[in-house]
Amino acid sequence: MPVRIGLLRYTSIFLLLAHGVQADDFADKARPLLEKYCFECHGARSQEGGIQVSHLKTTTDAYEYHRFLENISRAIESGHMPPKDEVSEDELPSQAERELLMREIAAVREKLKKGDFPRNPGRPIVRRLNRNEYNYTVRDLFGLKTFPGSDFPSDGAGGEGFDNVGGALFVPPLLMEKYLAASEKIVSQIYADPRILNGVLIARPSDKLSPEEAAKAVLKHNASLAFRRRVTDEDIASMLSVAKKSLAAKRPFEEALKAPLRSILVHPYFLFRIEEDPPDKAEWRISDFELATRLSYFLWTSAPDRELLRLASEGKLSDKAIFRQQVERLLNDPRSEALARHFAGQWLGFDEIRETADPDTKRFPTFTPTLRNAMFRESVNFFDHIVRENRSVMELVHSDYTFVNAELARHYGIPGVSGDQFRKVPLKDRNRGGVIGQGSILVTTSVPLRTSPVKRGKWILDNLLGTPPPPPPPDAGVLPGDDKSTEGLSFREQLEVHRQRRECAACHSKIDPLGFGLENFDAIGRWRETDANGKPVDSKAILPGDIVFSTPAELKDILMGADELFLRNLARKMLAYSMGRALEYYDEPVVSDLVAELRRSELKMRPLIHAITESHPFQNRSAKR
Repeated sequence: MPVRIGLLRYTSIFLLLAHGVQADDFADKARPLLEKYCFECHGARSQEGGIQVSHLKTTTDAYEYHRFLENISRAIESGHMPPKDEVSEDELPSQAERELLMREIAAVREKLKKGDFPRNPGRPIVRRLNRNEYNYTVRDLFGLKTFPGSDFPSDGAGGEGFDNVGGALFVPPLLMEKYLAASEKIVSQIYADPRILNGVLIARPSDKLSPEEAAKAVLKHNASLAFRRRVTDEDIASMLSVAKKSLAAKRPFEEALKAPLRSILVHPYFLFRIEEDPPDKAEWRISDFELATRLSYFLWTSAPDRELLRLASEGKLSDKAIFRQQVERLLNDPRSEALARHFAGQWLGFDEIRETADPDTKRFPTFTPTLRNAMFRESVNFFDHIVRENRSVMELVHSDYTFVNAELARHYGIPGVSGDQFRKVPLKDRNRGGVIGQGSILVTTSVPLRTSPVKRGKWILDNLLGTPPPPPPPDAGVLPGDDKSTEGLSFREQLEVHRQRRECAACHSKIDPLGFGLENFDAIGRWRETDANGKPVDSKAILPGDIVFSTPAELKDILMGADELFLRNLARKMLAYSMGRALEYYDEPVVSDLVAELRRSELKMRPLIHAITESHPFQNRSAKR
């Protein structure tokens, strides 16, 4: 079983397992070793490579920075730190000291997995709707087909890399101006469509209903939907006052409601997701309305619909069976494609294919705007299919099918596909299946004129496995932008020269082999046998543990065999996205629970989603972070 042993050795670089740690063993055993061997270069006075370890004083600190400590442990285990060529032999830690430090770090990690400390559901901060949430919410509230928030400033990523994280959703003055302009545009579009207007103005003056009573009914109805909860008379008092003044001035009923409707669209309870804090409680279950909002924005990137709000109003979302039925209903709705577009798109990075990716069109003239869009649709349809059909999450790593139209099929060399319509097709080539073989990923992990083994290797470590390499040092140098060499060297040969630099070799030895295994895919995702210099593609790679491979299919076998990293990363990313906050150390036991549920359910996607929505942090809130 040499291959399996190799896989386990490879995985152990990232997953260090040990047992037991006393209350402050880290301070007593690990901290002195860090002081002795690390502080001179990475202490309060000097932070080489931007890395500081002097803040790691107690077990609590170790919990807080556990992922950073894993990087330290890997560097110690591999022998890259402390650097042997910079210090004398007697200044290096002994093997016993190395093992002790790695053991203490592993013990911290193991304790986090088990949750052997008080659980905390966390505290998502008040956060505004991001641009996508705003657009989808307006679409679903009124049935509009335009996206009035498309010209809002772009939202930055926070937390685990998602644009729905509250800490990154600032409100610059320009955005408030955009909100005002958008509210006017939305109301104008509502009034331009009689069908939509009738759905908004649910009451009109009659013999039995005064204009003021009709205005109150209209505002209460629309504010309840927009604020995602039951509204009070106080909530709409100022809006109703404006309507009354217009009615008193003898303005038509429809005209009198324009300004109040605009005010709903700039109200804090519409623009922000606000969760109330009950007094004198350290932790509590969130209200049914808040739970409905968390659920709908997780799965739809949009507001709760009328059915979800009705159940929340009746207090029925507290019923586990009803709640599970609603999760299934939302997943079966076409709007759940938003999970593929915005969760998977940001996690895996394929949303960059739409605008950020920039292949050189002279070098690659077949990379057309329609091909770019087809690559994006392939990845969206693929992830959406896994969710909708409750497939194994490991199909993200390898599958025997994908989704293509005629143009993308030609690009991949898949025969028998015609037309612009996307359809599921079987794959006979094991190199192509899974996200690793999709054009959206291969293009976004390349540079304009060539492939990038470094970017592709980093993508596997970071996006798939959740083990990002450290950033390059400032003096790392720049790799050539073109793989055509005047000296006739392949890009791999040029990269080997770069890797000879001591400050570059350590990281490249971990990153590059993963990227080399994908070198048969060119910079726009086509299969190739020769490089830009006409030389045969050299895709042979050796991973730690002397694991040799040379094709994407063999690389995927390795990743499938070491699935714990991928499963934990998927669980962590989806939990963070669902909560709209960065994960903390106290979330690690939840991640472990999610992975355990994945394994119990044969790695199916929907049980993972159910487990997240039923988890302690998703349904509860703390008074403290």
